[in-house]
Amino acid sequence: MRKIFLSLWLLYSTHCFSQVNITPMPVSVKTTGGSFNLNNNTVIVLEGSGLENSSSYLTNYLQKHYGFRLRTVAKYPGPNSITLNFERMDNEMTGAYILQVDNKGIYLAGDNAPGVFNGVQSLIQLLPPEIKTGINKKSTSFKLPFIAIKDYPRFGYRGMHLDVGRHFYPVDFIKKYIDYLAFYKYNYFHWHLTEDQGWRIEIKKYPLLTQVGSCRDQTLVGRYGSNKYDGKKYCGYYTQEEVSRHDEYANSDIVEILPQNDFTRAADAANESPSTGFILALMLTGRRMPMPRQSSE
Repeated sequence: MRKIFLSLWLLYSTHCFSQVNITPMPVSVKTTGGSFNLNNNTVIVLEGSGLENSSSYLTNYLQKHYGFRLRTVAKYPGPNSITLNFERMDNEMTGAYILQVDNKGIYLAGDNAPGVFNGVQSLIQLLPPEIKTGINKKSTSFKLPFIAIKDYPRFGYRGMHLDVGRHFYPVDFIKKYIDYLAFYKYNYFHWHLTEDQGWRIEIKKYPLLTQVGSCRDQTLVGRYGSNKYDGKKYCGYYTQEEVSRHDEYANSDIVEILPQNDFTRAADAANESPSTGFILALMLTGRRMPMPRQSSE
């Protein structure tokens, strides 16, 4: 009997959660019968100041992917609305929110700006992907299920790492990477900017860091120690202006950039820049440490 009950409970749980595709899964999800009809006449209500960033993000996202440009108003006009608000929630971790979709409209409240922004990401994940992907672009409205979500982060640090020292990624890719971090509620971007295989950030006082250190003669093919190389020169770096714009872009997505610059070890790219390498070596070790520079894949 116990096995039968457990099987039925698992089947019921799987059915309920299969209707809600939110990653990471919220702390509490309750669905009820009914749906909210989102259309061009839906408005966004801001109940207070400091909500503009989340509102702009949602508005721009809907316009870009669904063709809806929603108006923003200050007072609740009725059920065809998305209300953004702040509420005290007393959670240890910053970023808690509640999201309710019912016959009164959509109500989203966070304990602070990151909380509201996280709630916006969950709301976006409730949207039908078939319209976003272009399968049903003729739709002028679509339905969201009635739902009550309560959520908060379980970890204060939720980060992803990207190594651009070994493999350089263009500016557009970095922006897309940050967007995905925000979408899945990560709050830190660990940006690995320097390595033996390349120095990727412009330092205007030391131009040789990028003129020389941002390039390598060839790249290792296969595993480390194979001594097989592709024979192709490989270069790339970000200007200070590009790094600054990325930082501003990440902040608007409630993502903090943690840059990593290696000096004591993994600094062959800096050492390849004659005067700069010598200066760094003196600062860090008191003498220049000649190290074999071997590019890895």
